[in-house]
Amino acid sequence: MEYILLINGLSPYLYYLVIMLSQKYSRAIPYKICLIFFLIQLVVTVILSIICKDKKRLAKVTMINKFVQIPYYVFFFLAAAAFVILGTVLGGIGILFLPLFVAVDFGVFLSTLIPEEICTINLRSGKHITTGKFLLYLAGNAFYVVDIVLSVLIYREYKRAQGLEYSKIKSYSNVSETDI
Repeated sequence: MEYILLINGLSPYLYYLVIMLSQKYSRAIPYKICLIFFLIQLVVTVILSIICKDKKRLAKVTMINKFVQIPYYVFFFLAAAAFVILGTVLGGIGILFLPLFVAVDFGVFLSTLIPEEICTINLRSGKHITTGKFLLYLAGNAFYVVDIVLSVLIYREYKRAQGLEYSKIKSYSNVSETDI
């Protein structure tokens, strides 16, 4: 079920295509459609992240999404910066679009932030990470670039925790009746 969330990695590109391929005189409708689908996507992301049983798989899907979104973020930051700077220099109104760019960027960022935070909370509640790592992961996930590194580390924590569980089961299975 967690693999449904792979759409979060592709959604910024899909929304961009919908808006760019729409006719110029009727762009208001595609914007509204994208907004509605995006809000539905966030709700589904929250629900699936909470109810999923395999948090390791959720951490892997989130990590993949973060890597898939890197080109989007590079393009978005460059385009938004150019638009704001040129708009401010040429007409003085470029700065008015900054809140819109921040809102779009934050919305896309939430699509991977929410599952990552839920995975971090799950790691701590299972006592697989220390309180210090828990706080570092929670806070670090809110920063660009750092969140990508932390998504890899969180996934590794799940792999390590699964390895520890497997070694405990294996050590229990090697106990003979004379040892009991």
